[in-house]
Amino acid sequence: MKESEYEELRQKLQIDTSQKQALQLQYNEANRTLEELEKAKEGESLFEMAGQILVKRSKEEVLKSLKDKKEILEYRIKTLDKSIDAVTKQLQENQDKIEKD
Repeated sequence: MKESEYEELRQKLQIDTSQKQALQLQYNEANRTLEELEKAKEGESLFEMAGQILVKRSKEEVLKSLKDKKEILEYRIKTLDKSIDAVTKQLQENQDKIEKD
């Protein structure tokens, strides 16, 4: 593996790791929001961001929206985990080859 290819893998690993951290923060925020939303009483006024405005929604609508968002974030985090694992493995294999030579 050329040095440029090795550097590209390191950069990809860094980007994927940064993206995963950002998604993990969003996921944690969605969890905290869901916990707070569960405490809301039925019929209580709730609002959700829709672009640049707040829109009044029912508790059920907001719960569904947040659960969908959480599911998407989980999928994206798992995908990034797989990518990080694959790149880490490639880097380790390359490092082992370099050490043997």
